[in-house]
Amino acid sequence: MPPHQQGGGGSPGFDPRTGPRPQQEGRPGNASSSRTFQWISAADGFIPANAVQGGVEKDGTPLFVARAMHKGGLHPGKAGKHIQNGGCAIGYDHKELTLREYQVLCGDASQLRWINQDGGLLIQGFKPVDAGHEASGEPLYIAKTLVDGSQQLGKCAPHIKGIAYPYGHKEKNGSQYMVLAYIN
Repeated sequence: MPPHQQGGGGSPGFDPRTGPRPQQEGRPGNASSSRTFQWISAADGFIPANAVQGGVEKDGTPLFVARAMHKGGLHPGKAGKHIQNGGCAIGYDHKELTLREYQVLCGDASQLRWINQDGGLLIQGFKPVDAGHEASGEPLYIAKTLVDGSQQLGKCAPHIKGIAYPYGHKEKNGSQYMVLAYIN
């Protein structure tokens, strides 16, 4: 199997025999269904109904909030039908990796907002959407940044000191970005 297809055991909740299984991601302390989000397992470019669009390519092609397993971590990234060799791209070890199995965040996007950040992630006055973790267990959050007329998706965390995102066959970094959070 080519290296870009090795996802560290596949996406949680995905069973190739039975297909996608949702995993709940809700806002703590609020049972309202309008604030409940699910990570839906997908593969090979599939984008589930009600997927949260977080970014856009320069040509207007939508990018959806996604995450994928790789080397013991669950890494936020981007998904789209146009992403070659898989459907999901993440940044890892200075490379852009494309993976065939991934999860897409689904729910009511009007219950989310983007919070501007500069440098290390500072979580004050908002609750970011939990999106994954490093192999070490450190939490990762969904981020986006403006690049060459596009809005690219990636990951952020206090230990990253900015955003890390897949773009142009590399994992790139930036200090100005936005983090996805629940509305108040």
